[in-house]
Amino acid sequence: MNDINILDLKKTGIEPLNQLETFMLVEGTKHYYISSEGRLANNIKGKFYVHADTLTSGTNKVHWKIFYEDDENMRTTKDVKAEYLVAEAFLEKVPGKNMIYHIDGDDSNSKYNNLIYVSPGELSALKTNKKTIDDLSRIQEYVPFMNINIMKARRLWNDMQTRCYNWKLHKRFPKYFGCTICDEWREDKTRFYKWVEENYYSIGDEQMDLDKDILFKGNKIYSPDTCIFVPHSINTLVVNNSAKRGKFPIGVCKDGRKYRCSLNIDGKNVRLHYWSTPEEAFAEYKRHKEALILIMADKYKGKIPEKVYEALIDWKIEIDD
Repeated sequence: MNDINILDLKKTGIEPLNQLETFMLVEGTKHYYISSEGRLANNIKGKFYVHADTLTSGTNKVHWKIFYEDDENMRTTKDVKAEYLVAEAFLEKVPGKNMIYHIDGDDSNSKYNNLIYVSPGELSALKTNKKTIDDLSRIQEYVPFMNINIMKARRLWNDMQTRCYNWKLHKRFPKYFGCTICDEWREDKTRFYKWVEENYYSIGDEQMDLDKDILFKGNKIYSPDTCIFVPHSINTLVVNNSAKRGKFPIGVCKDGRKYRCSLNIDGKNVRLHYWSTPEEAFAEYKRHKEALILIMADKYKGKIPEKVYEALIDWKIEIDD
């Protein structure tokens, strides 16, 4: 495609299935958008809606009837299969191969990375189990902007690898010492890429962090069961800065002959009362910090996964954190 027209979902009311779902204008139309997840949307009547899937009898393939329009607004109705709309928008063409095969064998699954261009002979061999995808000895390429999403997952992988196994980083940030990546991801990092694709989400323009210890406090293993994406503001609120606080409890410092705690609230350092003992100062810190976390949880309720919300409302600050 020469002209790429990507739909801004924020203006449509359409909820993406995941952060990577992208809707592109169907070539030859003015109102139809096909998504990387195999969904079709249109705004012919001025408001966007997502089409229900229509299955072809006997094949289980999704298809729709859509209007193609020329420059003079002349309409032509065509019955088109989801797989071809998705392939046209998101897959790089392969010379001599113009058929589409569903990699997982499910003809109703037209997600972009479940499709591959094949020749008629290859399609027949795949359908009759005379060949497998591996026998084709090639990887389907995608249009450049889809590759950006893959690069995002690769950057996350590199960052995670560095945190776990770079001893120079551990000298500067001891909190990462002892962190590891689970065998499932280390043995095949494409499993991590797939996990990112399925679990990444966004909240406005906020930075999203890959977190390993909000669901399981103190956890040091990056894995599908322990990791979650959270807004940066939540991640920094619950982060443990034990390496910086010295000999006193978390949040507490000595000020003259007394002890006091401080909190970062909306980017400002707020100092609280003076106390005779570090334990008393910590008790005040604990009350205020847990209250801030509760406020943050309620602020993001409905925007973050329910398990993150539950972890936040149950979060406890301990003196030996």
